Amino acid sequence: MNGRTDPGSLVTNLARKFGELEDAVARQAERFGAIIEIGAQISSARDVDELLRTVMDRLTSLLGAEAATLFMYDEASDELWSRVLKGADKSSDLREIRIPSTHGIAGHVFETGKTLHLGDAYADVRFNPDIDKRSGFRTRSIIAAPLRHVSGRLLGVLQVLHRKIEAFSSDDRALVEGVATQIAAVLDNVRLVETLRLQSDELARKVKDLDALYETEKAISRSEDQTQLLDGILKTATDLVQSDAGSILIVEEDRDSLYFRSARGERSDALKAIRLKSGQGIAGHVTQTENIVRVDKADECPYYDRSISKKLGIPTAAAVLCVPVRGEGRVLGALELLNKKGGFDDADERIAVLLAGQIGRALVRRQTREEEERKARLASIGQMIAGVLHDLRTPLTVISGYAEMLGDETDRVVRTQFAKSILAQVDHVTAMQGETLAFVRGERSLFKRKVFLHTYFRDLEEQLKQEFSVAPKPIELKLDLDYTGTAKFDENKLTRALFNLARNAMDAMPDGGRFTLHTSRSDDELLIRVSDNGPGIPEEIADRLFESFVTSGKKNGTGLGLALVRSIVEEHDGTVSFKSKLGKGTTFDLRMPAGTPRD
Repeated sequence: MNGRTDPGSLVTNLARKFGELEDAVARQAERFGAIIEIGAQISSARDVDELLRTVMDRLTSLLGAEAATLFMYDEASDELWSRVLKGADKSSDLREIRIPSTHGIAGHVFETGKTLHLGDAYADVRFNPDIDKRSGFRTRSIIAAPLRHVSGRLLGVLQVLHRKIEAFSSDDRALVEGVATQIAAVLDNVRLVETLRLQSDELARKVKDLDALYETEKAISRSEDQTQLLDGILKTATDLVQSDAGSILIVEEDRDSLYFRSARGERSDALKAIRLKSGQGIAGHVTQTENIVRVDKADECPYYDRSISKKLGIPTAAAVLCVPVRGEGRVLGALELLNKKGGFDDADERIAVLLAGQIGRALVRRQTREEEERKARLASIGQMIAGVLHDLRTPLTVISGYAEMLGDETDRVVRTQFAKSILAQVDHVTAMQGETLAFVRGERSLFKRKVFLHTYFRDLEEQLKQEFSVAPKPIELKLDLDYTGTAKFDENKLTRALFNLARNAMDAMPDGGRFTLHTSRSDDELLIRVSDNGPGIPEEIADRLFESFVTSGKKNGTGLGLALVRSIVEEHDGTVSFKSKLGKGTTFDLRMPAGTPRD
C-alpha cells in the first residue's frame, strides 16, 4: 500500500459522512417545516386550547419526548398551572398541576427567564420529584423554556420530558425555544383579545343600561298617567332581562300592606286585586329589610309565599329577582321579576336596581305633586265647608226651635211624628257637620253602643226613602236583612257612611234604578252589603276610589264621600271593599266586628 489511503475506503467514508450530513439536513428541514406548520396553525387558530394540544402533540412527536407540560402564570395566586398536560400515567388522577411560581425547574425558568436543558433531572437540586409521584412518570431528561413575548413579559413555561438520561440534543433545545416563542405570541394575543372582549362587553352593558335609563327618563318627563308610566317601566325591565313576568308593588303605610300597582305575565289582572301584608312573601321581605333577593328556584327561598300562586291557579315561580324601590330615604315598594330561563345574573340585578331607582323617582314626583294638589284643595274645600256649616248653624237652630213648638199641635200623634222626623233630620245634619269638619282636620272620635239592627234599619229605611224622593227618576229601595240582632257601633257615623253610599248611588242613577241593603253575620263579623244596578265605576278612578278628592265628574262633587266611608269603617276596626262592572252596577262590602254575642 506504501502508506497511501485506500481509495475504496475513502469513498466509503465520504459516502457515510455524506449520508449523515444528508440525514442531519433532512432532520433540520423536517423541524424547520414543523415550525412553519406550527406557526401556520397558530396564525389561523380559533380554539386556543385545541391549538395548544395540537402543538404539544406535534412537538413531542418531533422530539421523541414522552411527556410535556405547558405551564401558564396565574397572577391572582402567583402560581404556575398546567394548561396542557401530556404524559401522566393513565391510572393517575392528576388533572392539573399547580406550583408556586418560584418552585421546581419550571419555577426557576419562569423566575430567571432562561432555558434549562438537563440530562438527569434527579441530579439537579432544583428538581421537585413530588409531581413525578403524583403523575406516575419518571423524569430524567428535561428541556424547559420560558414563554416570553417579544415585549419581554413572561407568560409561563414550556417543558418537555423523557425517561432516558441525556435524551435531548442542543438542536432539540433550539426547537423547544422556537416553539415556545410562537406559543408566547399567540397567548399574548389571546389575552389581548380577551381583554378587549371583556371591555367591549362591559361597554355594551353600560350602553344598554344608559339606553334603559334614557328611555325611562323620557317616559317620566312626559307621562302624566302613573299607571301607564309604571307599566312602561315594567315592560322595559322584563324585556331587558328576558323574564316571563314581573310586578311593581307599592307600600301602603297607613294599611301596613303592599299592593300590586303594575303586573305582567299570566293572570296579571287578577294579581292587581291582591294585597300582601307587611313582610309577606319575597316582596314583603325586600321592602322590610331593603335587601335584594335573587334565587334560581323560588321554592328554595324561605321568604317565598306559595299561597298567591295557589290562589290564582298559576305555576310556582322559578327564578326570582326582587329589588327595593327607594325614594326620599325610605322604601316605597319593590320591583319583582320572575321566571327567566337559566336564572338571573349580576347584569340583570344591576339593570333591576337602576330601573327601581327610576320607579322611586317617578313615585316621589307623583306623590309630591298629588300632595301639593291635595293640600291646596283641602285648604280651599275645608274653608268652604267650614263656612257653609257655620252658616247652617242659624237655620238649624230655628228648625230645632220650630220642631219643639210642634208640641203644641192639637193632634198629638201627628205633632209627635213631625217633631220626631224633623229632629232626626236636624240630628243628621248636625252629625254631618261634625263628621266633615273632623275629617278635614284629621280628628277622630267614636261613640260605640249596642244597637238593635231591626230598629236601626227600620229608621234608616224611612230616612233613605225621603232621600230618594228627590231623585229625578224613581229609585227602588230594597232591604234584605239576614241578620237583625244586635251589634255595637257608632250609629251616627255608620248612618253617615251609608247615606254617602246612597247619595253616590242616586247620583249614578239619574234614570232610576234599585238600591239594596243586605246584612249578615259570620262569627263575630258583621257584614253590611250595599249595592246598586247603576253604570259601575270608571276604570280610571277604580284604584283610587277611597282617596280624598277623587270624583267621577260630578258637577258639585268634592270627592270626600267615599273617603269618609272608608275612614268611618276603619275607625270601627273594619274594612270596606267593592266590586263593580261597567253597565251592571256596584257593590260595597262593609265588614266590622259585631261586638256583641250572636242573638
